[in-house]
Amino acid sequence: MVVDYKLKAEDELLLSCARSKLEKEDEAKIISILDNNLDWEHILDMATRHRLLPLLYINLNAVSPSKVPVDVLRYLKTNFHDNARRNLLLTGELIKVMQLLEDNGVKAVTYKGPVLAYSAYGNVGYRQFRDIDLFIEKSDVDKAKNIMNSNGYYLDPPIEVDNSTYMKLDSEYRFKNTSGVLIELNWNFEGPYFSFKSDSNRLFSDLIFNRINNFEIRTPSAENEFLMMCIHCAKHNWNRLLWIMDLGEVLEKKDFNWQKVMKISEELGVKRILIINLILIQDFRGSQIPAEIKINSDNPAKEIALQIKNRIFNIDENSLNLIGKFFLDLKKRDSFQIGMKDCIYGLSKPTSDEYKFLQLPKFLFPLYIFIRPFLLMRKYGKGQI
Repeated sequence: MVVDYKLKAEDELLLSCARSKLEKEDEAKIISILDNNLDWEHILDMATRHRLLPLLYINLNAVSPSKVPVDVLRYLKTNFHDNARRNLLLTGELIKVMQLLEDNGVKAVTYKGPVLAYSAYGNVGYRQFRDIDLFIEKSDVDKAKNIMNSNGYYLDPPIEVDNSTYMKLDSEYRFKNTSGVLIELNWNFEGPYFSFKSDSNRLFSDLIFNRINNFEIRTPSAENEFLMMCIHCAKHNWNRLLWIMDLGEVLEKKDFNWQKVMKISEELGVKRILIINLILIQDFRGSQIPAEIKINSDNPAKEIALQIKNRIFNIDENSLNLIGKFFLDLKKRDSFQIGMKDCIYGLSKPTSDEYKFLQLPKFLFPLYIFIRPFLLMRKYGKGQI
């Protein structure tokens, strides 16, 4: 049974530090928590798991470094500088690849990664990210793939099925360069298991430009970016605290047309997902949610948000497994029909790796609806997804 969550002091500390700007009450709370005998191994484990090490460092170092064990602060400092160097490398690679594609007639749109670090946090070193995400039109995929292959980028992992089959089974090509930078070219940003009531590519139709190092970066509008981030959280079952804190940073720094946000969320069938994220932002950060959005009127959204909070902080004994994910996929959508569609997609569409394991001719693809549940049980069993 899900019960309301009560955080450990260590988790309270992490939440208090998981933001780019501290208010006076945040600083006072951090100092108060640091006076306790803390389990620093737990704090570092949670910060690592949820990719919050940079924010933990900058805020502990700014507020009261003398109350942090020397070895812990040293570790956080080293990690912070390593992360900043890595992020600068990724930012340079983003500009290089976007210019390369643009020069060859492929319009790419970036989201998350470096542009989010700059626009939401104001500093590329404050956020952990591991790759570059680019969206391109499906009609440009083959051209973009050839451009990347011709300029020193290689597919990792290699694709071992034909291109047409791969594009039906997957949603992105993953490229690396000799420096190990990972670049994901997406033509279906939400992946193969997420359905919409209307064309999701509309999220890339209203574009703006962000300037990074004197280069104009094409990105989604603030409203579309926020919805995409909400959908990304839902796709991955809200299993990283960073993604929720990202939403809070964006919410607090950008002006939204909330009527537009709500209209698009309803048309795409992701209104409940939006509300779940807003509840989490309000609870974790104390962010002010616009009064016109009635987040307390959706009881399933409140219940799911509570389950997520309990799962993030390990209050529930059981992590999310296959059965739990099935029910979450049903309940998080705006209607039973669209939730069931997600579940059917998840049970019937093999990944390209699963297809390699058990290849069926295309005319027998409908049989995967019976086969894939066994492939999933083989992979996960009763374990955590």
